Amino acid sequence: MDAILFVISIVFFIIGVIIMKKNKFYKYDTNDMLFATKLKVFLSGFLFSLIGLYGIVSEGLKII
Repeated sequence: MDAILFVISIVFFIIGVIIMKKNKFYKYDTNDMLFATKLKVFLSGFLFSLIGLYGIVSEGLKII
């Protein structure tokens, strides 16, 4: 198990969750430009959290 990768994965997951909580794109009308901007930032936060989750699971399976 690589401890540095595990810590970085946890940080990525936390950052992704924070970004997703701050950018609530669904509050805007679909014709509004803020909808597109917030959606893009929300999806990048989702990607951050998925990368973090993948790293956590990958390192967790190495223990087993």
